Amino acid sequence: MNIIDVATMINPELTPLDALQARYQWGERNHKIFSRFLKLESACLFPDASLPQLLKGSLEKLLRRHPDKRGQIRYLAYAHSLNSTFPFGTEGLRNMAASLLPAQTEILSATQNSCASSFNALSLLASLLPGEHKEDGPRYAVLLTGEKCFHRTIQYANQNGIFGEGGTALLLAEDDTLPGCTVQGVGQAMIGGIGSRTYHSSPSLENRYDHDFMPTMMRAIHRALADAGIGADRLDGILPYHMSPITFDRIADQLNVPRDRVFRTHLYRLGHCFCGDGFINLHDCCFSPSAPRSGYFLAVAAGVAGTFGARVFHRQQERSPR
Repeated sequence: MNIIDVATMINPELTPLDALQARYQWGERNHKIFSRFLKLESACLFPDASLPQLLKGSLEKLLRRHPDKRGQIRYLAYAHSLNSTFPFGTEGLRNMAASLLPAQTEILSATQNSCASSFNALSLLASLLPGEHKEDGPRYAVLLTGEKCFHRTIQYANQNGIFGEGGTALLLAEDDTLPGCTVQGVGQAMIGGIGSRTYHSSPSLENRYDHDFMPTMMRAIHRALADAGIGADRLDGILPYHMSPITFDRIADQLNVPRDRVFRTHLYRLGHCFCGDGFINLHDCCFSPSAPRSGYFLAVAAGVAGTFGARVFHRQQERSPR
């Protein structure tokens, strides 16, 4: 699977941490942890935009850069963490895409109760695209991410971080020889039996999640590295999700790589943008028009319901065309 391009939807006017504290009322303890210990600064929110507007904005931004490929897009998948479709039926997603994509484009909604759902959707599209006929040219797929912080449970996580509404749109192709960023390694791991944490939890579930977190994360990472056929020393960057920044120092330490390989540009600024963090960071690392980087990049994701994912992306030296 080849990621040809990534478009991002980021509000240039970020919401400062103090304003979020006034809005969410998360208490003095959380505020001290967020500001002093985790060093969080702000979050990317779109208070006046609906979810369809955000997703459409990302899709339009991507398609403007690739008008020649619009008619050959076979699949559109929206990956999201909340365990529902779009979230309340599929018609809104179809209506959002109707004016932008061919009528034959298949519209999918993919979730596994986890912010790792976008990695699973990437694998799903990788399995679907090779079955398409190509007599009249290549076929493409688009993967969308982005969610709204509409409820307290997805506005902040006690002692761990805050959420954001940034979104992404990825243009995907089966052909790994095209300019872009290829998926070289796939790794999954799971803490079983805790899927209820999205609606009901207990001290024992929380303790088990905390206890099993790092071993499960590292299993997913080592599986991705093995699938890519590289060692951790070959990694040019670690692309984090934007929650509990100290986690990525621990990951770097366990991989025995320098902590400065963690890509921190957005780690303290955007909030945890659900399924999109890895792709937001991949965009700025590998698809930035100003300074695209090449090499191997490890992206990781962890889900509240126990699903963990890791992907190794490889970017050749050539820049992706605009």
